[in-house]
This record gives sequence, C-alpha cells and structure tokens, in this order.
Amino acid sequence: TSITFKNISHCFRKVGNLNVLNKYVKKFHNTIMGRHAVQVDCTLFGSQFSFFTSHLESMKYHSAERCNQLNKMLSYMAREQLLQNITLFGGDMNLRDSEVKRLQNLHSYVDVWEEMGRDPETRYTWDTVTNTNTGASYKSRLRFDRMYLRKSCPGKCEPVSLNLTGKTKLQSCGMYPSDHWGLLARFRVQK
Repeated sequence: TSITFKNISHCFRKVGNLNVLNKYVKKFHNTIMGRHAVQVDCTLFGSQFSFFTSHLESMKYHSAERCNQLNKMLSYMAREQLLQNITLFGGDMNLRDSEVKRLQNLHSYVDVWEEMGRDPETRYTWDTVTNTNTGASYKSRLRFDRMYLRKSCPGKCEPVSLNLTGKTKLQSCGMYPSDHWGLLARFRVQK
C-alpha cells in the first residue's frame, strides 16, 4: 500500500481511508508565541498511526525554548512506542542544523530528507532567495520544515520519496501559498 502525506501550513492531509481514534492538542507551557503540539492517532489501510505536528518557537534567539519544545514532542512520541504505532512527526520546526546536533533523543528517529539521500533540491524549505512572500531584504536558505519517522517501524513504514510543494504562485494574488515550501512525502506501508 502506498500513502501520500502533505505537510502544508503545519497540518497533515491524507489520501486513503482514515479512521481517527484520538486527537490531542497540548500547549507548550513556556511558549511566548502560543505554540503547541498536535497529535492524531488513527488507523489507515489497516495500520495504526500516530501523527504529530507542531510549529516550534521561531527566531534564532529562541533556540533554547525551541529545543525544549522539540524534546517535549519527542517525549510525547516515545509513549507511542509501547503501542507499536507507526509514528511520524512533521512541521515547521524552525530548527537550525547546529540545534539538531545538540539533541539527544533524535537517535530513535529517521530524518526523512536524510533517508531520501539529502537531495539539495529539496533541502531548503525557508528560501528568501526564491520565495518572495516575506519581502525580506536579506537572502536566507534554511531547512526549517522537517519530517521524522520513528526507527522502530522498519519494514512497516518506509519513505519512498520527498518533494517540495507550494512553489507555484497563486494566480489570484501573485503570491506563494506560504513563506515556506511544504514537504510532500510518500511512504510504503506494510500491513
């Protein structure tokens, strides 16, 4: 079975037959930007999934809080390991590569972009060189948006492709759908 998930504007959309079992929104206590975690537990094509998304604290100087929020997300996701759910986390993490190196709990997860071969064409989701929505006078290219798949799902769920989406301007307004490119990932799921 093949499933396509899109991460556009911090939400998951699916193609397939979805049965939602539970959904949760958990606020991060120390956020100054109103950030929270979203979890949806569901069955899809006969498999159990736990999907997580979040928009972590923005701006370089909020690094400590952003890392705290990501560690909190990873602790929520670790609880799903006992249930043997296929666990996927994607969102606007605002992460810098230097911050990822400082996180210890990510060793249990596959970075989907890395797993797909680190294609330079799909690396930057924040790209003020091409995306003009922010009107930024500076040029910046970063990989703020990411997807992580729990490693304890080998054989059950494997990424097969990753692309950027939202790179075409809307005719109605002449702008891109977002100031970030979205991630479009395709996964192979074994029952």
